[in-house]
Amino acid sequence: MQAKGLAFYRWLLKTMAFMVLFNLGLVSSGQANEQIAGQTGLTIHQPPWNAVVKTLLAEQGVFNQKLRQAVLENLRLPILTIEQLADNKKLLELLMPRLQLLDRDLSNYVRVSESVSRFEQLKRLMPGLYNIEERKLIEALLTRQGVAVPRMRNSRLVGFLDKRISLLANGLVFNMKALVREQRDYEPDLLQAMAQQGVSFSARPPDFVLDYSLIANPSAEAGEWGFDSHIALLGKYEIPLVEVNEKIREVAASQEQAQIKTVQFLAEKVVEQLKEFLINPSLKQP
Repeated sequence: MQAKGLAFYRWLLKTMAFMVLFNLGLVSSGQANEQIAGQTGLTIHQPPWNAVVKTLLAEQGVFNQKLRQAVLENLRLPILTIEQLADNKKLLELLMPRLQLLDRDLSNYVRVSESVSRFEQLKRLMPGLYNIEERKLIEALLTRQGVAVPRMRNSRLVGFLDKRISLLANGLVFNMKALVREQRDYEPDLLQAMAQQGVSFSARPPDFVLDYSLIANPSAEAGEWGFDSHIALLGKYEIPLVEVNEKIREVAASQEQAQIKTVQFLAEKVVEQLKEFLINPSLKQP
């Protein structure tokens, strides 16, 4: 048994060492083909994609940035060997079928109507954002390796859809539920916190209705304040799209400061859920 255990331990160390060397680009394509068969792909945190993602231009808008970062985190990208990266012709041959598939798939998002709400448009376009972000990474890798990026049928469309998604993500607004419009001393802090998360209050036709409550809860600890909190973004027919219900305790010098910290937490939490609502139905890459 001891001998078998030692043999397994040595095999495990050898396998782990190989994977480290492969990720560093220090093994050959022949070795890689034997060892990585069946792997689904790499993330943006693995070579060579971790270097490529840093070359992408920064996006404008807080919520737009959140959405795109979440999409990038979910992508699974081609595994490339050092030999493939060193051979421009081989690299283009390897990546071109994927670019062609992404280009064809992009046509599915041309007919998303502008007559529906901004939020509904964005929801329908979210699978296209996976397409766009993967395409950007592949094209950036080719450029980085000195390979001319081929122009394809939908090369102009990708820029149009990319801009449209940014405008929609940066334009999401809400107004307040009528029953909560009585003046509350922490409401301005909540509106400011929501704006800082990229979703703002507006008098124009809204994408959501904001419903919220904050009920103080006595705390036995000095300098600690408790609240029963609720916040929700309501959609059509005031059906909650996302909501947060939590008992929150904050340490602060006063109840007013504790309220500010609480509404900041609630705003961050509900916008995070909104991002997940948009991302999760769209996890499948084309």
